[in-house]
Amino acid sequence: MKQTEYDILLAGERRILDAIEQLETEYKFHLIAMKEELARVREALTKSSMSVVHVSDNVNGKLNSNK
Repeated sequence: MKQTEYDILLAGERRILDAIEQLETEYKFHLIAMKEELARVREALTKSSMSVVHVSDNVNGKLNSNK
């Protein structure tokens, strides 16, 4: 059976839709990984800022006790 122009276009559409679906899957995978990395960075920043506040409080406490 000979392919018609319609069949060829339909097959092309299917290939394009498959490629779009694959890109969406890969994009979602990378997006999820980026969000996880962002969460780790935010956690590290929170711990770091809490450490700075703790050290600052200790320094201020020692300075105030020396007065």
